[in-house]
Amino acid sequence: MQLTRSVRSFHLSTGEDPARVGKQAMLCFAHAGGCASFFRSWQALLSSVTVHAVQYPGREDRISDPAAASLIELADTVAEEILHGEQEYDLFFGHSMGSYVALEVAHRLQAAGRGVPAIVVSSAAAPALRPPVPYEKTADVLEYLTQFEPLSPEIRQEPELLDIILDRVKSDLRLVSNYREYTGKEIESEVFGIVGAEDIPEIRDGLSGWAAHTSSNLRAHTVPGNHFYLRAEPPTTLIRAALSRALLATQD
Repeated sequence: MQLTRSVRSFHLSTGEDPARVGKQAMLCFAHAGGCASFFRSWQALLSSVTVHAVQYPGREDRISDPAAASLIELADTVAEEILHGEQEYDLFFGHSMGSYVALEVAHRLQAAGRGVPAIVVSSAAAPALRPPVPYEKTADVLEYLTQFEPLSPEIRQEPELLDIILDRVKSDLRLVSNYREYTGKEIESEVFGIVGAEDIPEIRDGLSGWAAHTSSNLRAHTVPGNHFYLRAEPPTTLIRAALSRALLATQD
């Protein structure tokens, strides 16, 4: 089956010439159950940067594409697409599950000589420190989700909509639960970690573990909010700082 391309580019919808929009580009990876459109509004907040996001199979305009069999397969697909394209990225931004996808894609690009200068890992413990993730029983999944962002009463009262959302979330949680991280060479990218002060302890405490995955620096930050702190306050200041450091890294 021919799969739809993964990367969505939000600056193309602004009517501006992509060549003039910005010299730097960032690629975003969503959380479990998330879609590329989660990051659409960031283009207006980061007008000097081209914002791109990965659309996972089975979401939005990829609704007909089958889900990935593993997180590694998902990363392989995204990396292959990037390596066959001309777009270079200065920064990866991964939220929750997306942090692990971003890490694996970064390893593949680095092995091919096209490493990304900086990665932001948001609301994610380091791979070996991530807490157990249920994905089979609906009751267990709902209880797990309640730790981070409870489903609204409106969604819970719509059985068909709830089933669609839970199927999507379970599929992604399965990827996370079965994920075994890359254990070879560290990435050379500088890593910026962000965690909400009200996130669960396992994730807050596990942020420091990302230092083991980079030969560069880990710069860890705690911000107000919970697992989805970025809904209320996207971390634009930190992203700009990370992009500035990425630019310096490419000039060395």
